[in-house]
Amino acid sequence: MRLFAPNSVLVVFLCNICFSSACSHDNIAVSNLSVTLAEEKIRVDCEVLYSVHQQVREALGNGIEMTFALEIELRRKKPAWFDPHLGSLRHVFKIKYHALSKQYLMREAGSLVERSFPDLYSAFFYQRQLRQATLAGAGILSRDQKYYLRARARLVSESLPLPLRIKSYLSANWRPSSGWTLWPM
Repeated sequence: MRLFAPNSVLVVFLCNICFSSACSHDNIAVSNLSVTLAEEKIRVDCEVLYSVHQQVREALGNGIEMTFALEIELRRKKPAWFDPHLGSLRHVFKIKYHALSKQYLMREAGSLVERSFPDLYSAFFYQRQLRQATLAGAGILSRDQKYYLRARARLVSESLPLPLRIKSYLSANWRPSSGWTLWPM
């Protein structure tokens, strides 16, 4: 005996994806992006507010390591369909809970140093500001062109263990992201 027709299963699956995306809201926000030219380099400052769903916090509390990334891109405005990518910056950090010490451990990509925090809020608060990060060399800019920056911060769902990665495809709670935000230069 068949309980569901193959088409009805597909409809339920697609409705679940659409409904979870529509009901969720962005849990991460990028704000106060500013650019300075110093020492022939384009430097960027910004603030990121990290807030994740309870399910993600529980998984972190159970020892699952998660990777977060802040991505900033410099693009030249063109009347064409595609704006050329001129430079980018990717700030990545990993966070996990250490049950024995009851501390959250954070390590930035490319660093061997782990910092410990008493709670998740403190760990995210530490990562909230990016200051004077080099985006690209100033030589790529031209006075007669218009440029803009786009930025997003997100949980890198591709780095999750497979069972949670599958959940991230089905539920927006497992893919917190600020989405791309644009800033004119």
